[in-house]
Amino acid sequence: MIVERLGIDSVVLGGNVLSIQDFDPAADFAAFESGYVGKYGPVYVSCRLPMESLTGIHALEAAGFRLIETQIRSSMKLRKPFDVSGFPYHFESVSSETELAPVLDIAASTFTHDRFFVDPYLGPAASGARYRGYVTKSFQSLDEAVYRLVDSASGITVAFKTHRYLANGEVLLLLGGVHPNYKTLGLGLLNEYFELNELLGRGIRRVTTHISAANYPVFNLEIRGLGFRVDGTFAVFRKLYGSLLCPASHAEAY
Repeated sequence: MIVERLGIDSVVLGGNVLSIQDFDPAADFAAFESGYVGKYGPVYVSCRLPMESLTGIHALEAAGFRLIETQIRSSMKLRKPFDVSGFPYHFESVSSETELAPVLDIAASTFTHDRFFVDPYLGPAASGARYRGYVTKSFQSLDEAVYRLVDSASGITVAFKTHRYLANGEVLLLLGGVHPNYKTLGLGLLNEYFELNELLGRGIRRVTTHISAANYPVFNLEIRGLGFRVDGTFAVFRKLYGSLLCPASHAEAY
């Protein structure tokens, strides 16, 4: 087992945030935990396990970790483009700080199903700051990209997408969101169409994504509407440390 420090999450929460990788339910977790607590003094530690790993899930529960999210991994083969010719929008790569600004505003306000938003110890402010950080990272990274969906008449950014190019020639779809004022117009599906068309035009033939199982609109959009195939399901656990995130007055919340 190893721990990875998550830089963006650490900045958002004001203390070290760690992710446990390669969890081993047979290992001495108490000693492992003592080691990372001594080295990092974390405020938040998470671990994601396949849903079928009951031994590991029970071991995390016994160590004081709590279920915070269930994720679905799905993939899709790209075969032919979607017809978007009749829609008054265009999809473009974000290439400047000026173009990025409205995307960051959407990222900070559109997500309501993620594990930071639903966590009673964190909430919307932490969630919004976290997503601003991850979209900024995509803008700055050579292997990631940020795109925006623009109303061609007004020039308003109404939605965005981010993705990462993988070494095997595939793409990992990261974030996508619609401006809260435009969520009733069906732009979530159109946003997906434009992104998949863009990737297909770049020679990408397979995409993978992770979504929260609680996000029913996106779940139905991708699985039923676009034909994504479920490849795996995961339980995400977290444990809080320190008085800032787990004050004595909240000790009985769980």
